[in-house]
Amino acid sequence: MRIKTGEQHQGWTMVDQARGEWGGSFEGVWLGADESTGHWMVGRQHDGQSMDDGFDPTGNWSASRQFREDNEYLNMRRALAAYDEEARTASDVWNGMWDQRAHEAVARHLAHRVPFPAPVQLSAGWVGRGLTDSHPPMGATIPLDGPVAKYELIRYLQGQTRFDEIVAEAGSVSEEEAYQLVIKATGPIRFVCRGVTFYLSK
Repeated sequence: MRIKTGEQHQGWTMVDQARGEWGGSFEGVWLGADESTGHWMVGRQHDGQSMDDGFDPTGNWSASRQFREDNEYLNMRRALAAYDEEARTASDVWNGMWDQRAHEAVARHLAHRVPFPAPVQLSAGWVGRGLTDSHPPMGATIPLDGPVAKYELIRYLQGQTRFDEIVAEAGSVSEEEAYQLVIKATGPIRFVCRGVTFYLSK
């Protein structure tokens, strides 16, 4: 049985999945989220003989690891790490683009969690700390549909908050709070996280 990414499956939204073949056998993994609880799961698909038999006829999988803390942000982070780990043990599933693709899938999922009440065009951007005030590092998009702009802002957030250094300053929010601000946004927002200003603007 094949289950499409983005579909609901036994209470979980299929955020991402990957399956590969090695020596005539197929192995796969999948990443799921439960929006109602904030729980995340990493599942190992059944080994099989095709790209379509990772789930049995009733939709069950081989094994899973669930992340059920009260903090969804930590659940997501831990699930992403476990997803990478599972992919590395499955034959021909992990590759050099794995990290980027998995983070893109999570960003896409989070960007669509809270719908916009009406169509809106927003630009996503960030402004970082530079050597001089006149030339800080920055990035921005052209005006995009609301969910696409949120996706781009989450990608900026993922890229700028992977560093070990944590810059604390007045008015800044934690990484967890930053994700929640973007997920819930239905219009322009602006905040500082780890010394970087992030924004959605009209």
